[in-house]
Order: sequence, then C-alpha cells, then structure tokens
Amino acid sequence: MIAIYKRELSSYFRTVIGEVFIGLNFLIFGFFFLRYNLLGLSSNLNGALYNTAFIGLMFMVPLLCMRSFSEEKRLKTDQLIMTAPVSVAGIVFGKFLAIATVFSLPTALTLILPPIMGRFGDVPYLWNYADILDYWLYGLMIISICIFISSLTENQIVAAVISVVVLLACNLLGETFEGIKISWLKDILNSTINFNGRLMTIYMGSFDLTSIVFFVSVTVLFLFLTGQVLQKRRFTVSKGNLTMTAYSSATILLVIALVVGANVAILQIPDEIREVDLTSSRMYSLSKESKEIAAGITDDVTLYFLARENDEASETRDLTVDRILKNYAAAGSHVTLTYIDPAANTKFYQKYTDTDPGYSGVIVVNGTNGRSKAVPYNDMYQKDFDYQTYSQRTTGSDIEGQITGALQYVTMTESDLVQAYATSGHGEMELENYYTKILENANIHLQGLELLKEGQVPEDCGLLIIDAPRYDFTPSEEEAVEDYLSKGGDILIVSAPNAMPGSMPNFNKLLAWYGLSLTDGVVLDYTQGNYYATFGTPSYLLPNLSLDDEITSEIANSALQTVFMPEAQGILFDEQDKISYTRLLTSSDESFISSDPQDAESASYTMGIRAEKTLDSGMSIAVVYTSAMMFTNQADDLIAGMNQKLFDHTIRALAELSTDFVTIPVKSMDSYLTIPMTIGNVLSVVGFIFIAAVVIFAMGIVIWAGRRKK
Repeated sequence: MIAIYKRELSSYFRTVIGEVFIGLNFLIFGFFFLRYNLLGLSSNLNGALYNTAFIGLMFMVPLLCMRSFSEEKRLKTDQLIMTAPVSVAGIVFGKFLAIATVFSLPTALTLILPPIMGRFGDVPYLWNYADILDYWLYGLMIISICIFISSLTENQIVAAVISVVVLLACNLLGETFEGIKISWLKDILNSTINFNGRLMTIYMGSFDLTSIVFFVSVTVLFLFLTGQVLQKRRFTVSKGNLTMTAYSSATILLVIALVVGANVAILQIPDEIREVDLTSSRMYSLSKESKEIAAGITDDVTLYFLARENDEASETRDLTVDRILKNYAAAGSHVTLTYIDPAANTKFYQKYTDTDPGYSGVIVVNGTNGRSKAVPYNDMYQKDFDYQTYSQRTTGSDIEGQITGALQYVTMTESDLVQAYATSGHGEMELENYYTKILENANIHLQGLELLKEGQVPEDCGLLIIDAPRYDFTPSEEEAVEDYLSKGGDILIVSAPNAMPGSMPNFNKLLAWYGLSLTDGVVLDYTQGNYYATFGTPSYLLPNLSLDDEITSEIANSALQTVFMPEAQGILFDEQDKISYTRLLTSSDESFISSDPQDAESASYTMGIRAEKTLDSGMSIAVVYTSAMMFTNQADDLIAGMNQKLFDHTIRALAELSTDFVTIPVKSMDSYLTIPMTIGNVLSVVGFIFIAAVVIFAMGIVIWAGRRKK
C-alpha cells in the first residue's frame, strides 16, 4: 500500500493536476474568506468553508479523482496492479490516501485562521474547528465517491461528468425529502442521500454525531464498493471464478444495509446526547442562570408550545424553540412542556391573551397563582433590514431571553415589577428593538413621558430614561426631574453631541445636579486600539472600560474588552463630598477635544460615568453616556453585541433588580470581528492566500513545462 501511495502522490505533482487543485482551492476559499470574514466581519469560517465545499469541491474533486482508475484502465496498466502482490484494499486505500493528502494540504491552511481572527474579535474556536473537521470529512467522502465512479469507466471525462452530476443530485435532492409523510422512508433517504443536510448541520452551530457517522460510513461504503469492482476484475483476469459474483453481491448488500442501519439508528439517540451546541452565544443551550431559574420554581408552571409534537405537514414547528423548551422542562421539576395543536385548538390562546402568538409561539402559565404570559413567535428572533438584499434578515435569537423572562414574570408578585419612563418632546432617540427587548425580558414596563403634560414624574417610576435630547427642557420640566431625583429616583442619561453648545441650559442643569458638565466638542483618539479604524475616523471610539464596576467589568474581561461610541463628548466633574464617581468609559491619555484641537492638551476623557449622590434619606444614582448613537441596532452589530450588554448591565444596576433576577440578552446568530488597526494589515491575510495560489500555480506550470521538454 505504501508503494501505491507514494506512486500516486508523486504522479499528482509530476503533472500539473496537484498544483492546479491546490491553487484553485486557495483561490476559491480566499474569495469566500474575503467576502464573509474580512469584508463581512464574520468571526466564523462556516460561510467560507460551506461555499468552498458546496461550489468548489463539487467540481474540483471530480477533476482530481477522474484519472485514479479510469486512466489505468484505458491504458491497460491496471492489469499490472491487479496481478501484483498487493491486496485490493491496499490498492484502493493507497490511491485514496494519495488524493486525500493532496486535498488535505490546502485544508491545513485554514487551521491557522481562527487564531488570526481571534486578534480582532470574539472567535468561536470550537465551532470553527468543528467546521474545518466537517469540511475535511465531507471532502474525503466525495473523494471516495469519485474514486468509485472512476473505477467504473475507462474515460476520464465521463468519470468527471458523472461525478459532478451525482454530487449535485445528492446535495439538492435532500430538499425534496421533507414532503415525504412516511417517517421511516424519510429517515432512510435523509440518512443516505442528503449530503447538504449533513454538511449544514455543523455549519449551523450544532455538532451532531449523525454528520460524523454519515461522512465516515459513506466514505467506507464507497471505498468498499470500489474494492469490490477491483476484486471482480482481478478474479476475472486471474481465475474467471463465477462464484465470486454471488459472494460480492451478498457482501455488498450486507455492507449497504449496515451503513443505512447505522445512520438510521443514530437518529434515534436523543438530541441532548448526540448534539453539542458550538455557537459562541450558546444559542441552542440554556445559560446557567436560566437553568437555576427553572430549577428554583416551586409553582406548577406549564409551557404550552403551540405546535404539533410530530409534524407530518409542510408547516413544521421551530425545532430550535422545541429543543430549548425541552431543556427548560428537563431543568425544572415543576416545569412541564405541553404541545397544543393550533389547528385542532384554534381558540386555545384566547384563554390567556388577546393576540395569537402564532405557530411555534409559547404561552407560559403558572397553575398555582394563575399568572400567564404569551411569547409570540415573531418576538423570539431579532430581525434587521438588509439594505443590500432589501429583505429582512435574522440576526439574533431571543428565545431564551423571552422564555426566562416569562418564567420569572409568572412567578413574581406585582410589587416585583419595575415601571420605567422615557422622556419625549425634546427630539429624543427612540430605543430600537435590541434594547426594548432587554427591558421586556427584565419585566420592565417602558412608557413614554411628556413632562409638559404630566407636570411631574409619576410616583411609580422606578427608572427614568433621557435618551439624547436635541432640544432643551423647560424650567418646569427640569424642576420636575430634579424633584424626582431628590426623592431617591435613578436616571439613565444619554447626551446628544450634535446639540448646539450652550443651547441646553436646563438639560445641563440636570447634569450639574450631580456635579457633571460636558465638553463643547467630541473626543478624538488616534491611539491604536481606541478607535474603529475600519471607518478611518478617530471620533468612532473604542473606549477603555472600568474593571471596578458591575456595569462594565464583565465586558472589560471579555475578548473584545470594549464597546462602540461614535461621536462622544467628554464628561467633566469635580469630586464632591456627597457624590461619588466611577469612570465607566474613558479614552486614552493621548486623546483631545475636537472643538479646538490645536490648543487642546492631550488627556484621558470620561465618556461614561456612574454618579451616586447621597441624600438626607437614601441615594440617587445616575449613569451618563455621551454618544447619542451608541444604543442603536447598527452600533451594536458592529461590536458583536457589546453595546447591548452594556445597556443590559446599566438597566440592571439602575432598576435595582433583585440579585436573583435574570435577564438574557439577545443571542447573536453570528459574532463579528472588530478591527482596531489599519485595514491593510488585515487584507494582508487574504493577500497571502491569493499570492500562495498564484505561486503554486506558477510552480506547477514550470515543473510541468520542464518535464514536457525532457
């Protein structure tokens, strides 16, 4: 076998085939890596690997394998191998191993990419390396199929064309199996023909043993079938033994049955045993906090899942929601999962809510105290408008956040709930869906407040929010807010740097109540790592975070260690006896203010602060941020959810939620790279890939041309 392996491997590099395959692999993968990872800022290789596998390997592998047996069969040199003292298994595996080596060389390059991307963001290493393993095993599987097809014909072109057609069919036919109502037949077809379904499993973030068993078993099957083809030809050449045909047929049927049986059997293993959540946000798993919430419930709580437990129609339940609900039921002995068929029980939801939660929606009911909360299916996923495709795209999962929030809501008393108010009438920013969902999941009810009409802050206000007003408060409005604060009220203030300097004296008076004031211009920071270099402007800040405060410490200890603050003012303050300050967000020591950069002295400016003012009875807490755009969906997408996490921690601190209360932020469907350095350094990575491809091409052509002359 070793001799066969060396002979075959050297033959791929004596000709131009090996170099062409490796070069094309580099080019195709490099293109998708540039598209998804460097330009798309994704920290996951799944997009680049999937498209390289589905588009590239489908055509490149047949070209690599087409000559493995067909060429020798055409030239009759196969008879030398057939009569050599080498086993059939040695012949097949030697050739397979040689082709697998050529395929593995460019695949090995991808192993260094996750650590490189890790310099620019929170990279899900386990998921990335599982993707690479999945890609490699998929490649080995289709190599075995193409080798088998090559053993059936003498024509290389025919072998290549048939291989492409077979691979294309096996990748596309899987979509038609979902309409089959016979479950055992659908399982068999999915277990044997649905290549793309298995390839997609790990790329979606769930390491499913069915994919590994599928790729390995199909590889073994086609290598075995190739051996049977050679075995038949060897006996035909040497003995003409007719009994071998019957023996081979029986053996082939037995091996096929074993492969199909193994793939069907592994599907029967429970999901929680055979599947591992690889997503960085643990999208398919429950957090420790949610498990503790479910385990601590003593009332009898039922999760009504509005879906059929065993779908046989075209409309199927959301399997991710189904999986997460099962996790809740497993974590809490008093939590029960019940399926309700909405087609058979059309009015079931009306017992608990006026609005239909939709198919795959959930209604959480506390059977002990009678409290209930509906979780509409449309609220379980976070969606944004993609201006490139002009369509909605799903960017995050809020399933756990919604269900955990609902569980806490139905087990709470009314006194545990928090009422928040956001001022309006001054051109304030309106909180977008990322941030309103954080409030909803924390069971904080947010309501608008027009102070001119109300005349005062309501007595039930547990948190007041002033979000980037562009126009000033009236003196009476300022007095109403100050009266609320003097009674121990807490407030979140976000300033708007685009407001005219000196045009908001009453708003500034509110800040002065805490001993704070704002700089006239925004902070500029050219220090590498303290601004978002992708946009090329030093006012798009990546500030330093305090390690000493509960609001920022978790983010400061994360992989990114920062948040995104576009156009932020500086906060000025003097230490006072009754007010304590914690600088939450700061610039580097080399930053300065844009209003007069020539005369400004470099200094570290504060852009986020926590001020605690001691009153005659109690304390009033204010958290102030100075970037109007920081709590927006767009800003959060650019920083892999860190701004959302900062908002969540801020709300938790100000609303004084119980330490037992849990809020689960929206889990991003993908994590993004933040590149705080020149884009040229980053593009050098993909440049290396393309240069390597060109060099390998050139080497192959030079070697091939030199041998042609000889």
